[in-house]
Amino acid sequence: MDKEKEIVKRILSSYDEIERIREEDEKIFFSINSMEFLFCYTDIDNKTDMPSIMVKNQKKYDYPHIMPFRFSSKDEGDYRIVCLYENNEIIHFMYTYEEKIVETVERLISLLSLSEKQIEREFQKEFLFYWNDVSKNKNDVMIYLSDDKEFGELNVYINFKDDFRIVQNGIKLNDIKSDDMGKKKWKHVPGLSAFYIPIIDNRGVLPPTRTNMWKKQDIVNIIYGNNINHISTETFQRLKKKKVKQKVTIIIFGMNINSNNIFFAAKIAFKDVSSGTLFYKLKNDVCSVESIRSERVDYYYLCEQIGNETDILDKKVLLIGAGSLGSYVAKEIVKAGICNLTVYDADTVENENLLRHRVSGLWTGKSKVNALKWELEFLHPEVHVNAIDQYVDEDFLKEEMEINDLIIFTVGSSDVQLDANRVLKRGRYNGAVLYVWLEAGGTNSHILYTDYAKKGCFECLFTDRFGNVINNKVNVVSDELVEKNTIKNGCGATRVKYGTAILLRTTAVLLNVVQKVFAKEMEENCLFSISETTVANEGNSFWERKCNCCGNGNVETMCENETS
Repeated sequence: MDKEKEIVKRILSSYDEIERIREEDEKIFFSINSMEFLFCYTDIDNKTDMPSIMVKNQKKYDYPHIMPFRFSSKDEGDYRIVCLYENNEIIHFMYTYEEKIVETVERLISLLSLSEKQIEREFQKEFLFYWNDVSKNKNDVMIYLSDDKEFGELNVYINFKDDFRIVQNGIKLNDIKSDDMGKKKWKHVPGLSAFYIPIIDNRGVLPPTRTNMWKKQDIVNIIYGNNINHISTETFQRLKKKKVKQKVTIIIFGMNINSNNIFFAAKIAFKDVSSGTLFYKLKNDVCSVESIRSERVDYYYLCEQIGNETDILDKKVLLIGAGSLGSYVAKEIVKAGICNLTVYDADTVENENLLRHRVSGLWTGKSKVNALKWELEFLHPEVHVNAIDQYVDEDFLKEEMEINDLIIFTVGSSDVQLDANRVLKRGRYNGAVLYVWLEAGGTNSHILYTDYAKKGCFECLFTDRFGNVINNKVNVVSDELVEKNTIKNGCGATRVKYGTAILLRTTAVLLNVVQKVFAKEMEENCLFSISETTVANEGNSFWERKCNCCGNGNVETMCENETS
């Protein structure tokens, strides 16, 4: 690698900031500001990697982007790697070898030229890296917050694997009370108190390093800063009122750095076991502060991180039908932010279902709704599924109308949906309803959005302009093709041929419609028709004025006549 070495030496020599360059055993060393660096260059034919730089270890290495862990060898001594490439903003393949060397050196010089304020900002950007580096706990502590804007009391739980959860009051987890092989999965730890403290001004709040660990004064500066009000007046007052009698408490801090919310935990031990206010004990009674590696994992936070609409988290959804389509819909709306779901279906998982159902073969012969409940609640402990192992009837539907914001039908029977449509119209259901179905052949599907205060309902699809009952008029697959794609097992059962492609397409469109429904962007009842290549919003063109449910002979008038 003589050619590469000469290129590196030539480029290094061109910088006034570089004080000394020396060569030793095919390695190149240089100095800046009395700090010695090792330049680790790559092969000239390597198009994908960038060179790296290591700094000779010093007793004091508290400098941003100099990694805490060390590399030691007999030949090279004790060095720390310098982090110069924080993300993948550079496409390495497009750089010449010389450009790679220049880019690396320029980044190092820029890093070493930071002002005090810039150093503070860079430390804060890397806050969690340093915090977790000095933490001694092997397993991350899982944090569940319902409100990260205000001071709050938290509960501490531990399982038999010594995993910890810290959960804000009001959050219900689906596995807290469950047993595992005769043992309670999670036990409340009464000897540990825990609190969440939001930091509103993070100036001067620096992460610990191995040579500068957090002490009592760092906690005092946050809750009672002389020059900077790190916490709000409300938080300050609540700290002064809250009584604490435990010897150990865990504090979860939250603060915003460059528009990024970060959360970190500290275990604080007090000298005195006597009761006192949290403010007093944090200010006067701390004997040790220990960093805890933690991770925020509540449903709201995870949804927020991936861009889900967090406004829908408190919405309740009723899903009728847990077949192939229903299983896709259920799983994806939960991942989209719906964590309160009720599912009705009396069917069981059969082997013939496995290649197009979202549950695994472990559930063969078992209830579809119970299988879905287990798999959905396993996704996240804040997901709550009410599994009803039976078909919905009028009485059940009337009860569910009172408590659900959205009803989704994914049943294969038009009769069931027509009957339910009348029940919902008669009951003046004021939520949204989505009727979703697949046509035979695996190519076309439909979604009907219905608000019963607007024109059009599911029965309109089965009504001609004269008010006569007809087959679903929006289906495009011919009777011949339907017959061809229907598998008949004598008197036992029938099945329709379709694969997962149509399920994926339909579910994707449905997710978009659900978002629009909860965002109140649906101005009229409308029909969405989905093919292999298109999604068409057909508006309320399906509405029939003479529909016997919502038109001239609407079900309300019919009921009045029946009563009289």
